[in-house]
Amino acid sequence: MKAPPELLCEMRRLVLVERTKIETVARRFGVHHSVVRRALREASPEAPPKTESVLDPFKPFIIEQLGEHPQLTATRLYAELKSRGYLGGIATVRRFVARVRTRRPRKAFLRVEFEPAEQAQVDWGSFGHWRIGASQRPLSCFAMVLSWSRALYLDFALDQRMETFLQMHRRALEFFGGVPRKVVYDNLKSVVLHHIGQTVQFNPRFLAFAGHYLFEPIAAPVRYPQFKGRVESSIKYIRHSFFYGRSFSSFEDLQEQAARWRDETANQRLHSTTRERPAERMLIEKSRLRALPQHPFDTDLLIATVVSNEARVWLDTNSYSLPPALVGRDVFIRAEQHSVSIVCDGQQVARHQRCWQRRCHIELPEHRAQMLEQRPAAQRPSRRERLASFSPQSRQYLQEVARRRINLQSEVRKLLRLCDLYGDSELASGMARALAARTFGARYVRAHIDQSRFERGLGEPAEPIVTGNPTADALDVEPHPMESYDALFDRKRNDDTDPDSDPV
Repeated sequence: MKAPPELLCEMRRLVLVERTKIETVARRFGVHHSVVRRALREASPEAPPKTESVLDPFKPFIIEQLGEHPQLTATRLYAELKSRGYLGGIATVRRFVARVRTRRPRKAFLRVEFEPAEQAQVDWGSFGHWRIGASQRPLSCFAMVLSWSRALYLDFALDQRMETFLQMHRRALEFFGGVPRKVVYDNLKSVVLHHIGQTVQFNPRFLAFAGHYLFEPIAAPVRYPQFKGRVESSIKYIRHSFFYGRSFSSFEDLQEQAARWRDETANQRLHSTTRERPAERMLIEKSRLRALPQHPFDTDLLIATVVSNEARVWLDTNSYSLPPALVGRDVFIRAEQHSVSIVCDGQQVARHQRCWQRRCHIELPEHRAQMLEQRPAAQRPSRRERLASFSPQSRQYLQEVARRRINLQSEVRKLLRLCDLYGDSELASGMARALAARTFGARYVRAHIDQSRFERGLGEPAEPIVTGNPTADALDVEPHPMESYDALFDRKRNDDTDPDSDPV
């Protein structure tokens, strides 16, 4: 802030007439010494004359436009001024508009209170992406808040499909132990298909869910987040109080930490508005919630498809194996968060663990064995595909090997022997480590596997004895119990010590 003229004059007098030091004058008036030096440099304490701005000829036009249209932005006015010959920059326009614009009136919001069990609010929150292997999935947080008690339920998901949305609803209602009379939603496609004025067309699949649990869905007005301010605040609370600054070893660890934080922190805190703990208020609200139906709503993903010529079905860019006898048959894929089941003619014919990576091939050993029984010649060309199907890193490892001066067929045979020795999961981990270290070759893969086993306190597995004869190698020989030999030695020893025994 600039010093007043009388203060500048007194500073000049003390320095130039009284011969007082600049630092002493600065301490006397409580200013920096540069203020005193600037006062000495100025010939007159009066402010210098203002220079003319390139915006001066256009200022009346800006004031007139803002008077008629107060919501006009500086960017829009800048475009208008350029068409009128303005040669300056937009920063000058923004500064002048901010100085002369009438402050926009802020909206006033009326706090609405609800009765216990009257309403809940639901919303998704975006939390970036989650890496699974070589794939990235959008990470979303589902939140439901009881409007009276402020009790919070949250869970994380890797998609926002209708089935996931309904599954989260079912878990939330089971967590609260009942159903509120109304639930407020944003205008997401899982709930609202069209919203024109006061007319709302809900998603039929979602209406079936609401009809099963007997609650009234309410769509919030468009571009009016304050209508569901409780859940909006909860998403912000989850983001800043739980998610930021934490590390998670896996997606399951993220869900476990979120559930623990929900029960121990979020619902146990002293709420800033109610000045009570949500968990304590939920005990009152829970008694007024409508009881859950006897049977939960079926929230599994159900897709009708045809089994391919490779005895596989596809879900979310991943393929899952089936018995080869089902090729060409119509089947249903039933998927939930952790498993994928294939149903044919009302019977479950296969069940896999669900893969959340992309472009992976999941195969059960019995399906592969059945395929090889029908087509033995298919075993050799499928060896490489078997190794590549372990993980995206395994496929990339084989591609890197093929680019080098390494016999690929020999490398595949060696890796398959390692697979028989260590198993699929350890071989996939060893190939991933070798790829990361840029060391290619079966001996390097084995070294990485052994190093990982040693870190876990495990030793090397026993090497199988191979004779080279396929018939002999296929025999499963059980070793003779050594106790029988001990019995023979004991009998011989007794015979030698028996005095009545006949001499040999």
